[in-house]
Amino acid sequence: MNNWSIRNRILLMALLPGVMVSLVLGMFFIVGRASDLSDLLEARALAMGKQLAPTCEYGVMTGNTGILQNIANNMLEERDVRAVNLFDQEMNLLAHSGPRMIADRISATELKENQLQLARTTGSVRVKAPIFAQNLVISDQLTEQFYAQAQDTELRLLGWAEIELSNSNTRLMQYQLLASSFSIIAVVLLLGSFFAIRISRNISGPVQDILNALNEIRGGKLDTRIHVNSTGELQDLAAGVNAMAAAIQRANIEHQHSMEQSARESQETIDELEIRNHELMIEHRNALESSRTKSEFLANVSHEIRTPLNGIIGFSDLLARTQVNERQGEYVDTIRRSSEDLLNIINDILDLSKIDAGKLILEAENFDLRDLVEEVLQVLTPNAYSKGIEVYQYISPDMPDLIVSDRLRLKQVLTNLCSNAVKFTHEGGVSISVVPIQQKNGHISIQFDVADTGIGISSEQQARLFQAFSQADPGIARQYGGTGLGLIISRALVEAMGGDIRVHSDEGAGSTFSFTIEAEIDEENAQLPQSLADCKIALINPNGAPSRDTIELLEKRGATLKEYHSPAEVPTTCGEKKTDVAIIFCDRHMISQGGMDEWMTICSGKGIPVLNISRNALPERMRATLTTPLLTAPYTQTQLVRQVLQLCGHNVEPLAAPDTPAPQEVPTVLAVDDNEANLKLAVTLLNELGVNTLQAPSGFDAVAMATRDCPDLILMDIQMPGMSGNEATARIRKLPGKRNLPIVALTAHAMSDERQALIANGFSDYQTKPVSMEQLARIIERWTGFKADSEESPPLRHEAPAATGIFNTELALHQANGNPGLATDMFSMLIDMLRKEKDVILELWEEEKMPELLEATHKLHGAARYCGVPALRSALEAFETCLKEQNSEAYPELLRELMTETERLLKWAGDNDWQAQFEDASGTKANTENA
Repeated sequence: MNNWSIRNRILLMALLPGVMVSLVLGMFFIVGRASDLSDLLEARALAMGKQLAPTCEYGVMTGNTGILQNIANNMLEERDVRAVNLFDQEMNLLAHSGPRMIADRISATELKENQLQLARTTGSVRVKAPIFAQNLVISDQLTEQFYAQAQDTELRLLGWAEIELSNSNTRLMQYQLLASSFSIIAVVLLLGSFFAIRISRNISGPVQDILNALNEIRGGKLDTRIHVNSTGELQDLAAGVNAMAAAIQRANIEHQHSMEQSARESQETIDELEIRNHELMIEHRNALESSRTKSEFLANVSHEIRTPLNGIIGFSDLLARTQVNERQGEYVDTIRRSSEDLLNIINDILDLSKIDAGKLILEAENFDLRDLVEEVLQVLTPNAYSKGIEVYQYISPDMPDLIVSDRLRLKQVLTNLCSNAVKFTHEGGVSISVVPIQQKNGHISIQFDVADTGIGISSEQQARLFQAFSQADPGIARQYGGTGLGLIISRALVEAMGGDIRVHSDEGAGSTFSFTIEAEIDEENAQLPQSLADCKIALINPNGAPSRDTIELLEKRGATLKEYHSPAEVPTTCGEKKTDVAIIFCDRHMISQGGMDEWMTICSGKGIPVLNISRNALPERMRATLTTPLLTAPYTQTQLVRQVLQLCGHNVEPLAAPDTPAPQEVPTVLAVDDNEANLKLAVTLLNELGVNTLQAPSGFDAVAMATRDCPDLILMDIQMPGMSGNEATARIRKLPGKRNLPIVALTAHAMSDERQALIANGFSDYQTKPVSMEQLARIIERWTGFKADSEESPPLRHEAPAATGIFNTELALHQANGNPGLATDMFSMLIDMLRKEKDVILELWEEEKMPELLEATHKLHGAARYCGVPALRSALEAFETCLKEQNSEAYPELLRELMTETERLLKWAGDNDWQAQFEDASGTKANTENA
């Protein structure tokens, strides 16, 4: 069709619609008319049968076959009537006329008008009508019995009248209809073809003339002209071609003169393109610079926020270890909880920014998936037990022991989903299920299911579940907390690992979050050794406690198992060999009711060591009643295997930390940080850990002290003026004997590729601020072998009281960490700033420079947050929020309120001796603490 000429295409366009319409309409009317003829034949048959039955009533009632035969013969004279049968009520033939009726039916008998029976055969239509005694009564021929029967019923069946109509004429009419219809269609198509050919010639002829002329012009005959006898577009086309030929002819004459002009225009175009290309290169460079600036901004924001948070959290821990009264403890509690909440929010937002920037890098490392799941549950179990809910796990025995994936990110997803499950569950339990979906060519697809019996999620809430800064119910954020970023980060991480995440939940009936990941199998160490191959274990589970995961784990490690449910079943052998260990699955009810005594007596009498496993934490008094080892779920596979091996009499070596340097005497640790507060915090924590401490406020000092004092470990800050942590580390690595010196990076950065970049720059390890004492202790133990005694911080209490009014001395001291000198300096700087910035803000407002106004307001708001001026702070916060939301209607009112609070504070500062108030408040606080 692509190679068809214009004439053929015109013919197709003209004929195709007509042919299609003719055929469709013709077939529609042919089928409809043929159906009408068949229906007419059936209607005539039904009418004849309905008329024939009353006519035969007298003859059937009197038994006069002569009358009936005449009626049948007369019916044959009707059009299309082929045969007539008349029967009595016993279906005995009384009269027949015509040939034998056709027997091969093509459809089932249909009941028409509740009395008439219609049947179709290959060549006829047959109707059978009942003959009732209803219209005629002959008294001299009927007996009394007949009258009695007639009085009982209104209708009495006398017989049947059957008439058969031939469909030959109907078929003939249908064939005639078909022939006439196709004839009409053919005539119409012929006429349409005739007119289509005429029209195509009128169009294709001039087009062909134009084409021939164009070929001549292309061949160099520029004097060729086209003469078309038609009008309209073809005449315009011909005129256009003639004009084109004339123009080409003139252009050919003027070709030499235009060559120079064309060359100049080409050169101008090239110059313009070069300028545009240069502009595009600059814009591209600016875009890259903007992207880099954004990354640096996120890194700097992370650093600037985490740096003070490091000091706040660290000194809160230190302050909590000192003697504080109840009120001070509440302040410390509020500081630490608020700081940790802020740190979690910062981590979530930075993770989200890395995902949006496409800079999320997944690491590939081999690890034990069961150990990872157990670590997650170990962290969440205390919170779950405090709420009275149980935690379960099931890891399919078909799972390989070691897989290759990003352990940290997978743990982050599991921790997020499990912590949400525990958070929103008030009774019941939380379970984790891990099963393989497909294993092929060293790759494995794994499905994780985190199910709970919590509050559930409605279908409407599920639609916005994976949106950033969104939760299923806005009231949840107020009741349970959270930023709403966890699930969207989890979804991004799961998709980055080649899987997807989904949720199935019913409101009030719990939720199940399922996700899949793609991983590789560590084929060299796909399965751990069967360390329990020689162990025969009797499993005692009288209450049917959930033990499937434990049973399959023991079997996978090679143990021979047999399960028992009553004391009488416990044998002295397990299979053909002596039982090595008996594991009893117990709970609080079983111990409190004495259910353990009989089991322990039997096992003790048979000399079978016993290991108790409880699915929930037992009170101390119950634990004291047990004389055999106890494991409380969720326990780790290492704990279970080691306990079984010890009870079986095997020598179990203590666990050794991989790549741990040999223990040494008290190490010397060098802390490097340009921030005085952070450096002071690090030194204080290191001193409490009992190590020898050195401190350096810059990279230059760090290099000098690393050369002179020979520290065993260096804790290095990254962003420092003069010489950064990366430069200082590079110089230290070049010093003699310092190539393998442990240098751990301490940074507030949380951008992508941070760990890889730091390791590549010579750092031994990486730790994100803020750093707690426990984290420092682990770092020191890992890199020096020195195990420091670090106590966990005591549980914190609740939030500090709020302050109102123009100025609050107690609040100002509280925000200055109880330092009156610092509080005085901060308040003095705020007053100076207010005197300057007040006029600046008004000037920016008058000039309608909203971005600069927002920047000035934000700067002043940041200074007011730490000076004990709640009224001014509230006014600044309201005005800044209004500027960010661009709510122009509220600008004047909020600006007036801000100026009023500013004037009030300046007037108060001029009328009051606020320095003395700081000193008095500080002295009162010291007296209270001493008391």
